[in-house]
Amino acid sequence: MLWRMLLLEQVDVVVPGDEQVDVVVPGDEQVDVVVDMSMSGIEVGEEVSTIYNDMKLRSTLKWVTFKIENKKKIIKDQSAEPNDNYGDKTQFDEMKAKLTSEPRYILYDFNFDSKEGRNINKIAFIFWCDDGNAKIGDKMIYASTKDTIKKAFTGLGLEFHANTMAQLDYETFRAEVEKKA
Repeated sequence: MLWRMLLLEQVDVVVPGDEQVDVVVPGDEQVDVVVDMSMSGIEVGEEVSTIYNDMKLRSTLKWVTFKIENKKKIIKDQSAEPNDNYGDKTQFDEMKAKLTSEPRYILYDFNFDSKEGRNINKIAFIFWCDDGNAKIGDKMIYASTKDTIKKAFTGLGLEFHANTMAQLDYETFRAEVEKKA
């Protein structure tokens, strides 16, 4: 995958074999950075597929976030069980409030009634990557590993990407989920 980006600072890049290299780009110069997803060296933790399957078959979690630990492995970060006392939007907003500027992979179990009155229950994958505050190196690692984690989610059909908190909008996502249901 080829990434064209504007680098305004020094970033550390981890390459296969745990070697670290510095990339320094002066001023506003653009550079091409080639990232091979299979070469990121980051593996998906065993629990990731298990969590997804439990969500799909048993609705054990309302949402879960995953992070890359030590630039080596994708693991569970935070999660919450479904709560019948709160609506779908409230639970989404609670999940959103727990996010920081660090990139995360999110599974969210949408469960609501459509305008026509039918129940819609779909799990969506959300890639959260704060454009304004996340470190460039983290953005690159998470973006280049996204397809790797998605392979652990067999049968997942809904995917969203958000770069700002405003883009993490429940109503926008809900409308897309309803369209694709």
